[in-house]
Amino acid sequence: MTEYNLTLQQKELLKTIVEKVKSGTAREPLIPVSTHSSSTLIGVGDFGHNLLGDLEILHEMDLLGSRNNSQGNKIYTVKQSAYDAVENNFRIPEGQASTQINIGAIIREMSGGNVQAAGLNNQSTINQVINDPKLLQEKLDTIAEQLIEVVKTELHSKELLAYIQSVDELKEQIQSERPIPSSLRKLFTSISFVSDVESTISLAARVWPYVYPLLLIASQKIGG
Repeated sequence: MTEYNLTLQQKELLKTIVEKVKSGTAREPLIPVSTHSSSTLIGVGDFGHNLLGDLEILHEMDLLGSRNNSQGNKIYTVKQSAYDAVENNFRIPEGQASTQINIGAIIREMSGGNVQAAGLNNQSTINQVINDPKLLQEKLDTIAEQLIEVVKTELHSKELLAYIQSVDELKEQIQSERPIPSSLRKLFTSISFVSDVESTISLAARVWPYVYPLLLIASQKIGG
């Protein structure tokens, strides 16, 4: 069996959520409340400052559902896959293994959760970008230019052209009315060098700060 690509902290969070919902202590939707000193999931408990990021990772792994409430803040529901994951100790039965590469989890592990996401450091800012096509295009163009600037001296001309094409396709997907999750996964895998065993660790690390904000935007588009 394969296992969900989650940190110990994320596993413990999901276990707690499932236990609280099953016992009736917590009710859905689950509402996170974050302050400078603490983060709380109402009815579930108090957690560290990475709560919002961990919830988003669980959402990316298709364990939690999410939507925005009337204030534009994300609230969450527990999917059957979450109950199954906890029951199976986060092992995925053969034949049911997800093909999704959880790039968000990888990035957070690599960066210690401290990536500065190109000015997209709160939900209201992300919502503003998503809901303004002109602002969205400007943000995507800016990030894409920065991303290509990072890799252009490291790739051969043919590789660079292919990389630029992948970035352009990713921008088109994100700007489309209904982005295709499988296409997004393929493109994110390509531009982040996750599947390229010949790429250097230093190059992969350098693109993270630019891949991450694109992930935030794409995640909001397909999961909001």
